[in-house]
Amino acid sequence: MTRPITADDLFAIRHVEDPQLSPDGTLIAFVRMEVDRESFEYRRSLWVASVESGAPRRLTNGPSDTAPRWSPDGATIAFVRAPASGVKPKTHEEREHGVGSPQLWLLPMRGGEPSQLTRLRHGTGPAVWSPDGATIAFAAPTGDADDHAADDAALEGRALPRVRTITRLWHKLDGAGYIYDLRSHLFTIPSAGGEPRQITDGDWDDSEPCWSPDGRWLAFTSDRTDERWSWPAAQVWTVDLINGTLARLTGEELACAAPSWSPDGQAVAFLASPRRAGVGHTDLYVSRPGAGEPGQHLLTEAFIPTCDDTCIDDQRSSHGAHHIAWTPDSREALFLAATRGTTHVYAAPVDGSLPPHALTDGALHVYGYSTNAAARMLALGISTPVIPGDLYVKADGNEQPRRLTRVNAGWMDEVALAEPEEMTFTGADGWEIQGWTLRPAGAPPERALPTVLEIHGGPAAMYGWSFFLEFQLLAARGYSVVYVNPRGSTGYGRLFSGAVINDWGGKDFEDIMAGLDAAIAHGGIDLERLGVAGGSYGGFMTNWAVSHSDRFKAGVTMRCVSNMATMFGVSDIGWSLTVDELGATPWEDPERLMRFSPITYVQDIQAPLLILHSDNDLRCPLEQSQQLFSALKYLGRETKMVIFEGQSHDLSRTGHPRSRVRRLNEILGWFEEHFAE
Repeated sequence: MTRPITADDLFAIRHVEDPQLSPDGTLIAFVRMEVDRESFEYRRSLWVASVESGAPRRLTNGPSDTAPRWSPDGATIAFVRAPASGVKPKTHEEREHGVGSPQLWLLPMRGGEPSQLTRLRHGTGPAVWSPDGATIAFAAPTGDADDHAADDAALEGRALPRVRTITRLWHKLDGAGYIYDLRSHLFTIPSAGGEPRQITDGDWDDSEPCWSPDGRWLAFTSDRTDERWSWPAAQVWTVDLINGTLARLTGEELACAAPSWSPDGQAVAFLASPRRAGVGHTDLYVSRPGAGEPGQHLLTEAFIPTCDDTCIDDQRSSHGAHHIAWTPDSREALFLAATRGTTHVYAAPVDGSLPPHALTDGALHVYGYSTNAAARMLALGISTPVIPGDLYVKADGNEQPRRLTRVNAGWMDEVALAEPEEMTFTGADGWEIQGWTLRPAGAPPERALPTVLEIHGGPAAMYGWSFFLEFQLLAARGYSVVYVNPRGSTGYGRLFSGAVINDWGGKDFEDIMAGLDAAIAHGGIDLERLGVAGGSYGGFMTNWAVSHSDRFKAGVTMRCVSNMATMFGVSDIGWSLTVDELGATPWEDPERLMRFSPITYVQDIQAPLLILHSDNDLRCPLEQSQQLFSALKYLGRETKMVIFEGQSHDLSRTGHPRSRVRRLNEILGWFEEHFAE
């Protein structure tokens, strides 16, 4: 007999992250994440599973081991180990040796304990092995904080209020905090141990190193333009490790990521979107080192999917990491791409002779993948609406992925999970729009249920065939959940994702409401008990919905946008959001920005509104919700604001587990209170 899922089940769910196939194709290393119910901490450890038997075994105990990377001979795994919470340097020497910061460690696969490889003050990023296995490249923060007295006091256990001196427009990043005082640069270190060698330097950030097949060059991403602190967008560069010669492979008009050198050394594939006036769509390019002037060849001009994992759920810290692999003959580049609610692995011929073709298919979300040098096998991290995430393998040919792990088997036997029903409907301008309805497991289709319309963030993202705990909880409480991908969503082509530019709250809102009407027409919805909820752009649209429609009995707005004019100066992306998305600055055309601001229409909000926000949200800062709350209270409307201390914009996915559970229960409680018959 199964039971309904609850918010506390967050503590029971385990995740498979970052699958990495061994060079010989016999093993897959991965990260297993779980939440410690007693300490409220995330625990990550390294595991390995046999491709043949699927039997997983633990390699490390954590508490925070990530980014496993096989040496070329498969004898060693390099990984990043972060210290336990509360571990901080107590002396100047400990600080200089990186105590309290994530460092690179090496694990011998033939037996033995892991050993620490780096001891850099600010820690390191993931390891990238050289082709011969003798050297590891990585990116790491460099520099000093601008208030040495505060840093020194911390060594003595004293807390001094920090004084920050800001001189550039882009100086903070949600989830990271202030980023103006450190620079990321490239290093190499012998894999046998030794001192790291700093490869790059300067007043810019260098990251994502990738070795050339002969081991002489590193490709990497860096923005060295005059615009780097106002409109940041990295280009692809190469550096000669012998003489230090630098070359830029791509134009400054692109924002590039994930460079990957072909096995024959003749090409570098990478992902990119425009630096300015993008539409949320990512493309695959290839560049030819040594070809003279910077240049790139677009491989996906007519490709409908976006070359990125943009499928939203509330279980992962971000969309799938950028990653490009190659076939051994250097003819095809492999990458993740999102389309129509799915994310799959695709391969694109780099000569442009044929369009990309899918290597995986089906109603699922591939959130991570890797391959080996032979490229005849894929290690996959896959989620579905009823599987939070497991490890799969797919061999060469047409077979479906084979599941290797069932990390949540016991828990899944206990709980009743709901399966979504897909729908397509006509939105504004006669466009076909995709959506889903999730009803409680076993609920008769004719039963009229209270219903919550959920709206995703972005808007350059999409809902899809992935496990969503919030939706499952609503269904378990007897609600129907309707969620759709309106124009502005990714995965339906660049025209579709760009259609929201300069029209927030316009035809995107029409698409969303058309989705609700389509679900109502299908039946089983109580028209007297309709709710609406969403976060970020979805929070903007929730505010818009309750101020432009009287159909909703209650709403929940999360990490919302309410005032576009003030977003310009307080958000970590505020100026690019208002200028590139809405075409105005607050001083040039304040009326235009206020037309796009839900706060302008606050007097029309009658539905009771729950406001959830994190006080360390730098993407949509807390003041956005405070403006809305104060206005509603002034007007005498029913509202409540819940603020989560110390949490970022990513609260629902990576926030403190106790805060995540409290957030889910606040949502459930609000609708329960206002849907009561």
